Amino acid sequence: MKLLENMPSDHANLKNRALHLQKIGVPPAHLVSAEIIHGNNIQIVAGKDGGKVIVSADGLITQIKEIYLSITSADCLPIFLFEPKNEIIGLIHAGWRSLEKGILANAVEEIKKLGGAPENILAGVGPAICQPHYEVGPEVAKKFENYPEAIEKDNEKLFLDIKKIAELQLSGLGFKKENIEISPECTFELPEKYFSARRDRKKEVEAMVAVIGLKK
Repeated sequence: MKLLENMPSDHANLKNRALHLQKIGVPPAHLVSAEIIHGNNIQIVAGKDGGKVIVSADGLITQIKEIYLSITSADCLPIFLFEPKNEIIGLIHAGWRSLEKGILANAVEEIKKLGGAPENILAGVGPAICQPHYEVGPEVAKKFENYPEAIEKDNEKLFLDIKKIAELQLSGLGFKKENIEISPECTFELPEKYFSARRDRKKEVEAMVAVIGLKK
């Protein structure tokens, strides 16, 4: 597992992150971040990884208390996982690329290695771009042809529902329906509340930070 000492970022972003961590009571030395490359790599985090960034990872899992997992997102799905029986947590960044590459299945396999079971896992899917604003090309839509309920066609345009795809994939992996909660909020539609890569179209992407941890 490769590590970066610091998350690549400008001064303003680092300052905002430090203020946010202070507000929620998370010591920076206890935070572990994923680099985010839109892949399917899941890494199990150890206590010694505090304060680090895990290279080439879009998902993190741990059982270590007082170690906090972190990802960034700006339209993609932040997916929070908690297996209460074995006290396992996970945090996944999932856009269409990661969903197509099976990142959720990989996360479940890593949780199983720690003794967890899919039927015990609670999943929270955070705010992300909603289908009406997520137009994709036919080559992307074809990758999800097994999920026709997540694809909408309007005047020859195709729109993808990544929240629905995540829900269907989680169910297919053995998650109970009542253990899956999906935020109805759309990052694209709420500029006063969320960044959105598709809406803002900035050269330097601004993103939200998601954090999960187990307290002692």
